[in-house]
Formats: sequence, structure tokens, C-alpha cells
Amino acid sequence: MEATLQYEKQTINWNQIYSLVALNGAVVISWIAYHNYQPKVLEIFKFQELAFFLVVAQAVILVCIPPVAGIIGDFVIKSNGNRFIVFTVGTSVTAMVFMAVAFTVGTSSTINFTAALPFMIVIWLISMNIFHSPANSMLELFAPAKELPQAMALMTMTTELIYALEPIVVWFVDSIGAVLTFVTGGVLLIVTGYFFRKTTTNLELSREYEETKSTVKNNFPLVLTVGIALGLATAIIMKAFPSLLSVKLAAYDQQMWGGAHFISIILAVSALCAWPASQWINKIGVSNSLIYGTISTFAFMGLVYVMPNDILTMIACLGVAASYSVMNVAAFPFALYNLSPKMVTFGAGIFFGSLELASGLMEIFQGMK
Repeated sequence: MEATLQYEKQTINWNQIYSLVALNGAVVISWIAYHNYQPKVLEIFKFQELAFFLVVAQAVILVCIPPVAGIIGDFVIKSNGNRFIVFTVGTSVTAMVFMAVAFTVGTSSTINFTAALPFMIVIWLISMNIFHSPANSMLELFAPAKELPQAMALMTMTTELIYALEPIVVWFVDSIGAVLTFVTGGVLLIVTGYFFRKTTTNLELSREYEETKSTVKNNFPLVLTVGIALGLATAIIMKAFPSLLSVKLAAYDQQMWGGAHFISIILAVSALCAWPASQWINKIGVSNSLIYGTISTFAFMGLVYVMPNDILTMIACLGVAASYSVMNVAAFPFALYNLSPKMVTFGAGIFFGSLELASGLMEIFQGMK
């Protein structure tokens, strides 16, 4: 159900949304760089035996740290009204660890630093997830509730386009090397974090709730369920579909179309559908859109598995892309509608933590093979 809201502002604060989009873009690029270089760095420094430990650590951190960061963030906001302490600490530590890893990789003969490398990776994983969900929870500050799907559409377009371009990003980071990659990641987070902080520091809450019993109540189980559903859809697309489509579209796979390229096409189509999806969501409502998007996403996924030929499989993949876009644009605004302002950072942490649950379990399962 969607909340009844009152508004202090009826316009979208685009400058703040652009800064949040840029920050999310930097996070996505950082994740791509991390996943590309983590196995290589472990091999260089003879830490291959820690690979499975880091997979488990990553899964636990991605699921557990966002809600913890949310609790801390809400407590700090309640105590002194400062929304940026958790964010500032998280971005600063993440950037510093990026630089430290770059220095360690660049001076591989320095044994004392290499011994600390696994510890630095874990700290990086924690700090990266400390600031991400608190920053995204501020989306509600940047737009009135009825315009949240439009704001979310821009974020979805950006992140999915970057993921769609992952083969190019990987090629680029390979071409510049590990040291410059980690330095660039640190600089990206510092710059985008600075502009996010600069554009949002003086922004007042754009929506407030009536101080009555009819005020929106926290529906954490519903937020958790939506996050798990979106996370499961994302995990299937990102982790199960590459190998599946390589088999089902084998004729194209042999013509240099690998599984990762198929996923890039799906994500690119999904990104292009995000803005039209936001307009449709505004017409029929976030709740209905989320229901339709979720059902159709999993239905088309099922069709991808059972379609008997290439053409029908491709059509089903396009259906996955379009419906997943609707689901992606509607899910986080729906979560925000079901959270009170006093615990919105914690609620956002639950959403983003549950979003990673399926992916984390899949990675652990694959690591055990």
C-alpha cells in the first residue's frame, strides 16, 4: 500500500539526483573493478586459498552491513540531525582502502603490506556498504513521492547501462592495470562523494508525515520481501542466464556472442525501458506496477528456460528486460512508501541487504563446487 503524504516541495531536485546517480555510477564501476581484479590480486600475492573466504565474507557483508549502517544512520540523525556522518566515514574509508591496495599492488615486494591485503579487502567491502544504502535512502529528500519513479528511473538507467557496458569497463581496467584501476576507483568515490555531499547538505526534507496514528508505519517484512524478490531476479539474470543463454543461443555464442554479451543486451534494453516504465508506473501506481512487473519478470524467465528455439528465446529475453525494468524502477520507491521518516535509513538498509541475499547465496554455492 502507498502512503498518504504531505509535501513541502512539489518539484524534483534534479541536481541532487544527478549527484546521487553519479555516486551510484562510481559504486558500480568500483564493484566491476573489484570483481575483475580480486582473483588476480589474490593470485599475485599467493592468497588463492582465501578466495572462498572472501566470497562468504562478501555475501555476509552485503546482506548484514546495510541494515547495521541504517541503524547507526538513523540514530545519528535522531541525535544531532546530521545525515552525513555515516556517509562521510564510509566514503573516506573506502577511498583510503582503494589507495592502500593500489600502493600495495604497486610495491609488491613490501611483505608487511601484502600480509594485510585480505584484511584491507574486508574493510573495503564493509566501508563500501556503510555509505551506499544511507546515501540512496536520501532519494526521498530529492523528489516528492509521486515523482520518485522518475528519479529512480534515472538511477536505473545509469546503473544498468554501466553493467551492460561491463565488458568494455573490464577491458579498460585491464588496459590501465591494477594500480591505476584502484587509484581511479578511489578518486571516483572521493569526487562523486564530495559533490553528493555539497549538493545535499542544505537540502530540507521534501516530504513530511502527519503526526497521527494514520502516519505511515514501518512495514519491514514487506520491504524485505520486495528486496528479496528483486534480488532473486537480478541474481538469475546476472549469474544464471550467462551460461544458460550460451547453451540456448549456441549458434550466436560461436560467433563471438558470449553469455556476458547476451546479458549486456538484456541490461541495455532494460535501461532504455526505464524512463517509459516510470511514466507507466505513475499512471497505474507503484504498487500495481511492482506486482505486474514482478509476476511478468519471473514468467518471462521461466519462458527463457523452456523456449524451444533461438527466436522465441530472444523474444522471451526482451520480455525479461522490459518487465525487469518496471520491477527495478518500482521496487525502491515502494519500499520508501512503506517506511516512516524516522527509520527510513534502516529500512533502506533492509531493502539493499535483502537485495543481495540471493546473489550471495549463489556465489557461495558456486564457490563450493
